[in-house]
Amino acid sequence: MATLSLDSRRTALVVVDMQNAFIRDDGSMRKLGLNNDLLKPTVEPVARVVAAARRAGLPVIFTRMVTRPDYKDSGLRRRRYAEAPRIGSLVLGTWDVAVIDELTPAPEDYVVDKTRHSAFYNTNLEVILRGEGVDTVVVCGVTTEICVDSTIRDAYARDYRIVVPTDAVAAFDVERHQGALKTIAYGYGTLVTTAELEAALLPASMPAS
Repeated sequence: MATLSLDSRRTALVVVDMQNAFIRDDGSMRKLGLNNDLLKPTVEPVARVVAAARRAGLPVIFTRMVTRPDYKDSGLRRRRYAEAPRIGSLVLGTWDVAVIDELTPAPEDYVVDKTRHSAFYNTNLEVILRGEGVDTVVVCGVTTEICVDSTIRDAYARDYRIVVPTDAVAAFDVERHQGALKTIAYGYGTLVTTAELEAALLPASMPAS
């Protein structure tokens, strides 16, 4: 496998939906009957990716899945998850919707709120990337086959190069996760490990030991 090469001046990190709702046991996904055990191991590698991105001076962009309290902007989600409005799942301004404490956005980071799976749909994500002069996006977070995949497909359609650290993404189901990664590798981007990404983002003044 060729060594990953990234231009830190042209690369941004997009961290997808690492929210209390998905990661915490008392978050709303678990209350909706979705076992999040496979999502929780992403916390450590995502934190490493974020730290590496900050050291390298990359723009760091966190996305959050949100909805109004009345769910009028949630579309078909309120049909697929009829209990979501009752438990206040992903309601803007609540603990459920916040990025987990281990990944608290820094003042210089971006936070993009979205009401659909793709972080590009009806948001300012593309404006941010264009303003930062980015042509490559590193995408991590949850869930692999839904919001991560949807964001990657839309990034590819906009001609961004895509890099995905495979241990920093996860899904509620192993088969769907693995299938999504195969599709991403086949048609959209480059799969790496968190360690490979860290090495690619290591500043020249900080040689690997």
